[in-house]
Amino acid sequence: MIAMKEQQGRLFPGHVMNARRLLFVAAIAGYFVVASPVQAYRRGYYSHSYSSMLARQRQFMHQAAASQINAAKQVLADAESTGNTARAKIDASLAKLREEAQKFHDAQSVTRHAAKELAEIEAEIIDEQTSDSPYKQAVKNVESARQNFQQVEDRVLADSTVQAKLAGLTGVSLQEAKTKILEFDDKYVGAKAELHAQGGSVARLRTELFQADKHWKEAAETLTQARKDEKAAEEMTHSGASGRVGLTWTAKNASEAAAVARAAIAQAEGVLRATGGGRYLNNSPGFTGSRNQPARNSNR
Repeated sequence: MIAMKEQQGRLFPGHVMNARRLLFVAAIAGYFVVASPVQAYRRGYYSHSYSSMLARQRQFMHQAAASQINAAKQVLADAESTGNTARAKIDASLAKLREEAQKFHDAQSVTRHAAKELAEIEAEIIDEQTSDSPYKQAVKNVESARQNFQQVEDRVLADSTVQAKLAGLTGVSLQEAKTKILEFDDKYVGAKAELHAQGGSVARLRTELFQADKHWKEAAETLTQARKDEKAAEEMTHSGASGRVGLTWTAKNASEAAAVARAAIAQAEGVLRATGGGRYLNNSPGFTGSRNQPARNSNR
C-alpha cells in the first residue's frame, strides 16, 4: 500500500486551520480513493509478478520512446519550414517534444510503473466495497466525525466570551489566541480525538482489505523488488544512453531546434536498441536519427 506521509509543522500563523486540515487529510485518506474512477482495470486479468510487470513496463517504455522519436521528427520537419509562421511552428513542435520526452522519462522508471499498477489495484479493491461493507461504514463514520469536529470548533469560537477575548486581534495574534482557546476546550479535544480514531479505523480496514487480496500482495512485492533494483542501478551508473539524462530544450533558431530533435531521436533509439525495442524503430515513420541531416537556413 502506498502510504501518505504528512509532515507536522510547528505553531505558525494559521495553525488552527492547518492543523485541522492535516488531521482531516490523515483521517480520511481512504475516502478520496473511493471517489477515484477505476479505468476498466481488473487485477485478475494478468500476473503481477515482477517479470510480468517488467514486460508491461518495457512495452510502455518502447511506445513512449517511439512517441518521442515521432515528435522529434516533427521538429526536424518544422525546422525546414520558411515564412512568417516558421518560428511558431518550431515552438509548437518543440513544446510537443518536451511533453513526449517527459512521458518517456517517466516510462523508464520501473518503480513508477509498479507503483501505478499497485495504485490501480488498490482503487479497484476500494471500488468493490458495497455500501453496507465495514469499510464504507467506517468512511461514513469519518465523515460524521469530521462534521462534528467542525461544528464543535465553530461553536467554541462563536461563544460570546471567546469573541470578547478575540476582539481586536489580527494575524498571528488572532491565530495563536484561537489555538490556545481550542486546545483547552474539552469538547474540541474530544471531537478531535474521535475524528482521529475514526480515521484510524478506515486506515486499518483499508490495510486489511489490501493484504487479503492475493493480487495486491503480488503487486506490492513487485514494487518492493522494483525499488531495490532501481536503487542498485542508480548506484552503479549515473550516465549513459538511458534516456533519463536530461536534454537541452531551448533553441534560438532552426539549427538549434534541429540539434535538439536529433539528440532526442538518438536518445530514444538508444533505449530501444538496448532494450529489445527494434520493431518500434522499424515501424516508426520517416527517417531516424542516424539519417538526419542538418537543417537549412540556420539563421532563421
